Amino acid sequence: MIRESLSRIRSRRLVAVLVAFAAALFVIAVPQSGASSAATKTAAPTASINVWMVDNGANINNLWAQEASSFDAAHPGDHVNVSITPTSSNTYQVKLLSALGTSSPPALFFSWGGGQLQQFIQAGKVQPFADAGMTDAGSPSWTKDFLSSSLGPVTFNSKVYGIPILGTQPVLFFYNKTVLAKYKLAFPTTLPQLLSDVKLLHAHNTTLIGLGNEDNWEGLMYLEYFADREGGPSVFLNIQANKKGAWSNPAIIDALTDIQTLAKDGAFEQGYDSISWGTGFVDALVYQGVAAMELMGDWDLGIMLSDNPKFVNSDELGIGAFPTVPGGTGNAADLEGNTTNYCALAAKLTPAQTYVAEQFAASVFSSKAYAAAEVKNGLVPMVAGSASLLNASPLKRYLVPVYNMVAKAPYFQYSWDQALGPVKATPMVSNLGKVFDLTETPAQFAKIMNGYQTAS
Repeated sequence: MIRESLSRIRSRRLVAVLVAFAAALFVIAVPQSGASSAATKTAAPTASINVWMVDNGANINNLWAQEASSFDAAHPGDHVNVSITPTSSNTYQVKLLSALGTSSPPALFFSWGGGQLQQFIQAGKVQPFADAGMTDAGSPSWTKDFLSSSLGPVTFNSKVYGIPILGTQPVLFFYNKTVLAKYKLAFPTTLPQLLSDVKLLHAHNTTLIGLGNEDNWEGLMYLEYFADREGGPSVFLNIQANKKGAWSNPAIIDALTDIQTLAKDGAFEQGYDSISWGTGFVDALVYQGVAAMELMGDWDLGIMLSDNPKFVNSDELGIGAFPTVPGGTGNAADLEGNTTNYCALAAKLTPAQTYVAEQFAASVFSSKAYAAAEVKNGLVPMVAGSASLLNASPLKRYLVPVYNMVAKAPYFQYSWDQALGPVKATPMVSNLGKVFDLTETPAQFAKIMNGYQTAS
């Protein structure tokens, strides 16, 4: 899938990409099964590969470069180039699409699961992972090193097309305990409580919810959660299945109405529709006490830890689940967000480049050392057996609850824009921005989006 106009990167610095360069230094054919010569048995394919990663705003960026250097040292003749160049999410998508169409694409590249990756597969831009040196596309042995739920969004026709590279990313409310305490408020667990808090803080010229919705994906998280709380998982699953008229589901209309109620009541700061979350402005609103909370993926913990460690380490930061909606049929424990992020493997590679890329991916991202580095940077790894790392972390009070939420969630919906693909995602977020701006009604939104449902 190619998304030229939007990415669900969900991080201030999850919008950077490496500059592609390089081709193979030289190519030695991958040993075929059954080969018997001594040269074939001992010679390992060597190559130079590009790896495009996206800046996650924490020290794990340095880890990627360190791991590449260590890999090079342990594999003479190989070279893994990892560099990070800040850019916009849109630019990343455009550059990635262009690069994948050339004869020298990045061997490994930051990606998402769901519809986006599926479209890359259908276009022949990526290939499934296999164990380095295998001649078929069977499931690689490293799959057992990850929580099984992490591989669903990248598994198609029983083949694995992505390796998890970051922590799990449910969307949660991050709130400033001091601000809530100032107004004698507890974290709101129901929509009526949330709306009541909006009015109270608005009367005191204080913002309840910080929001940067210039890129529109930020507001999509509200639609995802409200729709689930109103009607449960089937609401979106029918949309994803192309059911005719699925966008007119009462739960969608109610969810959009809830969003407009928040906007009309002054839940968000002035100018929220012209503020990009990636600038860090919204995070600053929260830790400076200008806004009481924000809705964001849990990658934001690592970013706040990097930008304002005092706020995080002093226990001023709280996390909470999205409120329930009275009369709604969705489970209060359901989660929305990104299961995790992935590295995908480009299709147009030499056998040696494929071999080296698979070796690098398997040796780095599934290791306990990598999981420990993720925990250190405020992430909840999808590497199996990471519970002890979480319990030993100074950030235990944040990471363990997130882990438990994910482990106990009856349903974890992958981000809608990633799950749907660009044909629907682009107009969806564009029109949702108009809903937030109060220039498009819920009924108008549903009518427009129903026009993109192609199945009966």
